[in-house]
Formats: sequence, C-alpha cells, structure tokens
Amino acid sequence: MDNVVAELVDELRADVRSKLLDLLDEVAGRKVLLLDSTIVGPLDMFVKPGDLKDHGCQQWSKLSEQTFQTECSQMIFLVRCTRLELLDMIAKQIYEDEAQGKDRLYVVVFTPRKTEQCVERLRKANVRANVQIVECGLHFFPFDRDVLSMEVPGVFHDYHVMGDPSGAFYAAKALMYLQSKFGVIPSVHAIGHAGKTIVDVMLRLRREEAMGEAVKEPGPTGESSQPGVPPVVRRSKQNDTNDISQAPKINELVLIDRRVDLYSVLCSQFTYQALIDTVYGVQNNQTDIAGADWARERKDSKVILSPDDPFYREIRDLHIDKLGPLLQEKARAIQNVYSEKDNVKNPSEMGEYIKKFKVAQSAHPLLEIHINLAHDLRALIQGDEYLSDLRLEDEITAQSSPSCLEALENAIDDQKPFHEVLRLLCLYSVVNNGVRAKQLDELKRSIVRSYGYAHVLTLCSMEKVGMLNYHQGKSVWSGIKSKFNLLVEDTQADTDISYAYAGYAPLSVRLVQMTRSLPKGWRSCQDALSLLYGPAVQQLPDGGASGAEARDLGQPLTVLVVFIGGVTYAEIAALRRLSQLEEGRRTFLVLTTEFLNAKRLFDSMQYDATPLTPPPGSEAARAQRQRQEEERPQEQRRTGFGFWPGSR
Repeated sequence: MDNVVAELVDELRADVRSKLLDLLDEVAGRKVLLLDSTIVGPLDMFVKPGDLKDHGCQQWSKLSEQTFQTECSQMIFLVRCTRLELLDMIAKQIYEDEAQGKDRLYVVVFTPRKTEQCVERLRKANVRANVQIVECGLHFFPFDRDVLSMEVPGVFHDYHVMGDPSGAFYAAKALMYLQSKFGVIPSVHAIGHAGKTIVDVMLRLRREEAMGEAVKEPGPTGESSQPGVPPVVRRSKQNDTNDISQAPKINELVLIDRRVDLYSVLCSQFTYQALIDTVYGVQNNQTDIAGADWARERKDSKVILSPDDPFYREIRDLHIDKLGPLLQEKARAIQNVYSEKDNVKNPSEMGEYIKKFKVAQSAHPLLEIHINLAHDLRALIQGDEYLSDLRLEDEITAQSSPSCLEALENAIDDQKPFHEVLRLLCLYSVVNNGVRAKQLDELKRSIVRSYGYAHVLTLCSMEKVGMLNYHQGKSVWSGIKSKFNLLVEDTQADTDISYAYAGYAPLSVRLVQMTRSLPKGWRSCQDALSLLYGPAVQQLPDGGASGAEARDLGQPLTVLVVFIGGVTYAEIAALRRLSQLEEGRRTFLVLTTEFLNAKRLFDSMQYDATPLTPPPGSEAARAQRQRQEEERPQEQRRTGFGFWPGSR
C-alpha cells in the first residue's frame, strides 16, 4: 500500500481526534461521557482511555435504558443524529437526576450534525431547556491505513427497503468534508440509485456553498446598477490562481451501491480475515474466539487484529491455502532462534542473541493464536457440510443443475443455519432473476415452519430489495459474468482479483478496475453496465480524460472507493491485489458505511419487534402510563411497605 493513502488517513485521524478532544475541553472541569453504542467501539480507533482522562473525563460508558449514577456535575452525551431513540434515554437520565435532586450541566453532542428532528424530540420530552446542543463532525473512523468506515449499520436496508435516503445523505456530507480537506475530486464514477443520489446531493451542496460564498463577497460598489438587479459578484484573480495551483490529493471517486453487487456478499470468501469474520465475526478490529475449543483456557477470549502489526498485515489478505505454509515457516524461524542459544560463545554474541530472542518471544504467543485460528478455519472449509454448500454454490453460479432448489428445501427441513440457507437461496434468486412462483411459495412456507413466523417480514424485506423475487423473465447473469469476466479459471485465479473468492472476481472490484483498463472508462462498456441494477454516472475532468488517459504526474493516482451499504473483507483484499496488479499506478482508499458479510446482511433484514415508546415526560407518555395503570388488575395496584404483591 502506498504511503500517500496512509498519510491521508493519518491526517484524517488527527483531525477527528482533535475535534473530539477540543469539544471535551470546552466543558471545563470533571465530566462524564455517555456514548451512543455504535460509537463506543470505533472510538478506540483514534482516542485512548488516557486521552479521555487527560481531558477531564472521569467516567465514560454506553448510553442505555439504565440511568448512570455519578457525582460529577457535568454530563456529555455523544449520539448520532439518526438515532432518535437515544434522546429518550437522555431524557430519562435527566428526569432521574431531577428526582434525586442533582443539579448538572447537560451537553448533547450530535454527530455528524444537529437536526431539527432531534431538537423537536428533546422538546417533546420537555428537556430541551435542560441541555446545551453542540455539533461534532465525526463522519467516519479510521479502521486501517487504507480503510475508513462510517459505522452506520443498516444503510442498505434503510435505503432500499424503507426508502430512507439519510444514509446516502450523510455519506455525501462525509465526502464533502474529505474534499474540503484534500481538494475537489476531478473524476467521479457512480453506479446504482444510492450512488447517483450521493452525486446529486454533492452537486447540490456544492452549489449551496458557491451561493453562500457569492453572498459573502461584496460587489464592486455594493450598489445595484439598476433598481431590483443585484450587483455582479466577481471572484478575485488571486483566488482563481490559488484554486488552480492546489492539485487534489484524491484523483478519482468510485461510488458503488451495494444493491448493484449482491453476488460478492452472497458468495463464499477465502481470505484469512474474511474467513475469521464469517466464522467468529470481526468488530472494531477484534474477534472473539470464546467458541473455539483451544481457547477455553485463555483468560481473555478477545484477539486484537491490529493493522499496526506487520505480521498480521502480511497474512490477513492471503488465501487460506497460502496461509498454512507461511505460518509453518514463521514457526520454524522462531524455533531456530531458540536453538541458537547453544551456539553462543562470548558476551558480545550473547547481547545480539538476547535481542533476537526477545523479538521471537514477543511474536510467539500471537503466532500460536494465528496457527490455531488457521487450523480451525481450514478444518471448517474441508468439512463435508461446507464442501456440500460450496458445490451447491458453484452449481448455482454456473446455472448447471436443476436440482438446486430441492437441495435448498432439504437444508431448510434439516434446519441448517438460517443465514446460510438464505445466502444460497438469495444467490439462486439473483443469478436466475427470481424463483418460479410455485417453488418460491413452497420454500417460503418451509422457512416459516422451520425458523418461525417472525421471518415472514424478513422474507418481505428481501423481496422488496430484490434479493428474493418471483421469476421476472430471462436471467442476465450469463451476460454479466462474461462481460465482466467474473468467473476465472483456477490456474489464473492466483494472478487475479478472483483469488479472494477462489475463482469469482467480485463485480464491485471489476467495476473499479474497468475505470482504468478501458480506453474511455465506463463509457466503453455501456452495454455491460446496462445489465446491472440502477443508473451509471461518469463525470470526467474538463479535458474529458478517463483514468487511463490521465497524465502521469510521477506519483500513483489515489482512488477513493465508496461502498454504500457495506463492504466485505474479501473485496478490500481484492482492491489491494488490484493495486499490485496495476504495479502501484493506482492506490485505493476504501470508505464504507459498515463492514458486511452474509449474516450481517440478513440480520439487518429481520423485523425489529421493539415497540415504539413515546418520549418521557410527553403527553403521550403520560397517557400510556395511565392506560397501563387502568389495565392492570386491581390487586396489583396496592401499595404498602414492600410486603404486598405489586408494592414498590
């Protein structure tokens, strides 16, 4: 990976860190920090507990239904503006403090911005006057030297099922922030409705900024030349010169709507990090191995998968077949260091040996963990059940077997893992442009019988988003896989981006590759793009040059690849391999709304049965309590000293 991308990420990390710490310093003295649960983990990416203590935070915790007990006189709430339910928890905390006679300063920090909806929610809860409201632009978190994540779960579901464009809007705001720091990106490619929405929002925000600048700059005389005609606003030549001289640090932007490429989420991934995520789950650069037999005696089941560790960076993107020999080689190297002690003859040699011994000793525990993890993953993918699913997956993508649906029905009857059954069923649907009505109705009935009636709405959501459809005519899969060269021979997979999926080249990464490999970028493959979901947008610089025709400035081009709806770890690995295949002429910076795998995708589709509760202190809340009191049996309304049923 090129140092240019790492420097950009370091600059962003420093900027986000200073924003948060400066905000804490604005509330002088001791304070408590209560955090949105989706921010708690990612916060470790740029601040440490010692940083919070140095800036006056005596305690910090996740904001929850349980009120926080503390003697601090100042309390800061850091919440996302999209999570309105958290404002009810803030109101509950304030009411509890008032009931206990505690007088505090409350500061509510909305990220990435304050919205009128949030303010109105606080007003309805009757706590607006109790709080100070502040904005803090925490648009994304740096998870790696080339990966940024907004950590906003469910954007795919919200946009494509609920029709909620707020995730796309905040992605556009994040991109505007990036361009304010590194310059306007000259070349833009976008595909899918969410991608086009972001481009449209960015253009609107840019026009609004330009109009704001125009209003700030006075005209030549400050008076209109004719009554009713505003003065002409002219930009100074000095400003024009500055704009031209500042070359953008990001040369190209590629926006990919997750809906365009569902195949890469539904197909099996084979890189080390992707398999860890599939089997154990990766969250905030950590995985929990509590379920592994060999880890039961460990005191801490959490394993840090740090991108700052050179050894982990070396192995994380390897195909699982390539990992075993490398780990064996590392283990032999450590054993050789240990055995060198017998050959030490004098004090100077002992000093050199001690240095080597300490390095080997520190690497030994981590190597042991990765050897055990790799062994478990290897055993899993060589198991009969996994190989059976893999054969079925190959038959689906090759459209070679008419009995795929029978195999899936048997898997449902056997109550195999829900997300694995859905993964293969949805893959069949998107490959074959749906499932015939009689067969799909029978499969749906089987799913409801085997996994519960709660999944009726899950199936409805998947149908609405196009993952599980009734048959809608001829499939375009054969055209897509041939025009984008998605299925690669095993002999060529090692020298292609398809290595990450063992023969399947992720469509999203092929799209990024084609912005440079074709003479006119996407304009050279309009017929192929017409087979995909949603519109495709290509905006090139004034000269009209695509990435392939752009002039070489002696440095690699930096390409920002944005995944709206989530990215898989195998896709990230494929992008890194693409940079190697292009001999470093382009380096890629990944920005995603979240990290995704098939299980998380289906979890986001499940219906949330949590009832909506009115804000505490509102008329609706009081009416609800009164109804509950009236509906409660008479014997449960008694009060007393703690001896009677229903007493407090």
